[in-house]
Amino acid sequence: MIRKNIFTFQQNKNDTAVTGRKIFLLSCLLFIFFIIIARAFYFQVFKFADTEKRADSTVNKEIIEKPKRGDILDRNGNILAMSVKKYSLFLDGKNINDTAKITKILNDAGIQLSKKQMTEINKKNRNIKITDDLDEISVEKIKENKKFLIGHEYKLTYRYVRLYPETKMLSHVLGRVNSDGKGIEGIEKTCDNHLTGNSLKISAKEIGGINKKRIYTETPNENSYYGKTVTLTIDKKIQFIAEQELQEGLKKNKAKHAVAIVQDPHSGEILAMVSLPNYNPGKKIKDISVLRNYAISGTLEPGSTFKIIALAGVLEEHLFKPTDRIDCMNGKMEIYKNVVISDHEKQKVISLARVMEVSSNIGTAKIALALGEDRFYKYIKIFGFDSKTGIELNGEENGVLKPTKTWSGRSLHTISFGQEILTTPLQTVNSFSAIANNGLLLKPQIIKSIDCVQQSTQPVSIRRAVSEDTAFEIRKILKGVVDKGTGAGAKIEGYTAGGKTGTAQKIDKTTGKYSKKHYVSSFCGMIPAMEPKLVILVLFDEPQGDYYASSVAAPVFAKIAQRTMQYLNIPKDEIGVKKNKE
Repeated sequence: MIRKNIFTFQQNKNDTAVTGRKIFLLSCLLFIFFIIIARAFYFQVFKFADTEKRADSTVNKEIIEKPKRGDILDRNGNILAMSVKKYSLFLDGKNINDTAKITKILNDAGIQLSKKQMTEINKKNRNIKITDDLDEISVEKIKENKKFLIGHEYKLTYRYVRLYPETKMLSHVLGRVNSDGKGIEGIEKTCDNHLTGNSLKISAKEIGGINKKRIYTETPNENSYYGKTVTLTIDKKIQFIAEQELQEGLKKNKAKHAVAIVQDPHSGEILAMVSLPNYNPGKKIKDISVLRNYAISGTLEPGSTFKIIALAGVLEEHLFKPTDRIDCMNGKMEIYKNVVISDHEKQKVISLARVMEVSSNIGTAKIALALGEDRFYKYIKIFGFDSKTGIELNGEENGVLKPTKTWSGRSLHTISFGQEILTTPLQTVNSFSAIANNGLLLKPQIIKSIDCVQQSTQPVSIRRAVSEDTAFEIRKILKGVVDKGTGAGAKIEGYTAGGKTGTAQKIDKTTGKYSKKHYVSSFCGMIPAMEPKLVILVLFDEPQGDYYASSVAAPVFAKIAQRTMQYLNIPKDEIGVKKNKE
């Protein structure tokens, strides 16, 4: 009986323990349920906005559309610089199960996998770079294959690449961009703010699992973020003519550098600008010296092309008439402390016009003496040789003009024929354009419009350099230089031409004296002579062998001028005259 009671007591005790555990477990479950309900209530009520935003972000995306850099065109709409989309392709080896299939798809798109890439795929490596030079056509071929899962087996990214269809042509004017697509030379740099577009955020939704589809909730408007189009005053055909003829001249004369500029004297527009050697802006530059645009930054002593400044001064001040006689002292004149200037041809008493025709240093020095330091200095500044022209290109230099208080007893003489002064080729051609434009000095222009918005409806006048009468007399004298003087090599059949030769000795950096081996040969002229349509400058730095401008630079001027006049259909104004030697 006692044993039975003990058993009953023990059974009741076990039942009570079980019941307690059940109550404990039930309490835990109720507590957990309460926590879940409480947190759900918290997020639904207090954190609803954040939760909704977070959930929405898994569906709605902000896609950053990269900007496309604007095009650069010539005056006739020909593309000189453009940007194209280039894609980079990456494979995810972990998700590739059929290597043969992938290889065939890529082969169909013109992509050959290397052994290294095949090894990486077989090793199931991720983010394997296959190529970064895919065009739109190849990408479409890949996307058309439905078994090639977008965002699963491969990934595509894109960038814009700058292309220059004419390769080296006009390289110094166009300039180039860096690896980030930012302009660092030429027009690319000058107009970088216009050419560079703005990245655009586009709202889109991505739906689906592995094969995600992107649905744009708004259509990207390319015009709203693409860069602007820059149109130049350059004429591609005239640029081609100038580059071709100058390149042949450079090769023939084995010169160090060469420059050619073609300008419309009535608008100031630059139709062609060449600096050799040139480069391909789309390729990596190994020798940075080729980047220098000598047309605007190659400061050199101009030599006899500078003689028109003293000529303009004495005619404008009515100190001389073209027929007035000047004693050129049989080719020798001592000017200062045993300093003697000489002429390459001995002349005695000749007219002012003849002084220019034979390019007499002595005759030019004498008209500069009549003008005096202050007035001569004034005309140098009037023609723009003390400052930049203001052309829309980076890297332009001022040149070097010393103030008169620093001139020595020989400076007035030697500056008159282009020594002791440094000028740029653009300054020289622009001064001749002032003579061609009836005495009005204009700002050179190389940008015609930006996004079809005309930059200037009228030529930009800097100042009047000389009167129309003086400019007319100078043109007649320059015509004589070509007809019967040192510029005979510039004659063109069917057209009159006027201009001035310049054969300048260079300073020897070792001795500090003028070299007898190194020269700058140049010719700047206008065509037709009396009613010019074009002004053209040709310059060769350190030609080998024959260095006289009459036989080095003038003939290249003639070739560029003749082909350009024919291209522009400008009527002939005179039957060609028999050429004379210098």
